[in-house]
Amino acid sequence: MRVASDRPHTFRDGSQGWIHKLNGDHPKPVIRHEKPAPVIDAEAMMNRWLLKTTGKEIADLANSLCVRASALLELKAAWAPEHRAFAFPMRSGATGRVVGIRLRNEKGDKWAVKGSKSGIFLPWAPVQPWACIVEGPTSTAACLSLGLFGIGRPSCSSGTPDIVAAYLRLKIGRLVIISDNDPDKELAGHIYNPGLDGAKRLAETIGIPCATIILPCKDIREFVRLGGTAEDLESIVKSCVWKTH
Repeated sequence: MRVASDRPHTFRDGSQGWIHKLNGDHPKPVIRHEKPAPVIDAEAMMNRWLLKTTGKEIADLANSLCVRASALLELKAAWAPEHRAFAFPMRSGATGRVVGIRLRNEKGDKWAVKGSKSGIFLPWAPVQPWACIVEGPTSTAACLSLGLFGIGRPSCSSGTPDIVAAYLRLKIGRLVIISDNDPDKELAGHIYNPGLDGAKRLAETIGIPCATIILPCKDIREFVRLGGTAEDLESIVKSCVWKTH
């Protein structure tokens, strides 16, 4: 119950009122200190894990993903024991250096090491006249399994500056953007398709000769699992219209 005070307080502007103390003391403001973002040496971290990763671990992962083990080796994938997951380096398109790390566990859950910067999944493999732009490291591994050069975006709507930088640095001729065949979704009464919409935005903003295709399955990894070949993909690409927006 509030009890009125018989000692009104005169404020600086001349007005008067009452100040009620809580438990005899004025509450002190709480000062919150933001914790600094963790800083990691992603390159050193990946190198440490690579040294301890066995051929069997890579072979088992390749088997579960239906990709070639050589593709995972070209991506420099490694087992990260403290995370109980496989690690895929994300690289700067301009330099090729590792700037972040994507993790994937046996259940298919995906996340990034704290302190990672976003980058692209760029293989150590011979560059070809055209490169496939796909989503994520495992789809990149599927492209490499077909003998094609693949670059993986970190998501369906990101990675554009790094892709442009890699295109210029590696002197790639043309880009084929392979959209994931996602189901349509509805948001606030609007229908959208994450994979296709992201591919179209990339084609419209990248300023590089490119073609956009949708495979008749979920993604390029499913295409490989179902027996799709590089020749099959090349025949689809040949029927595409190449554009520079």
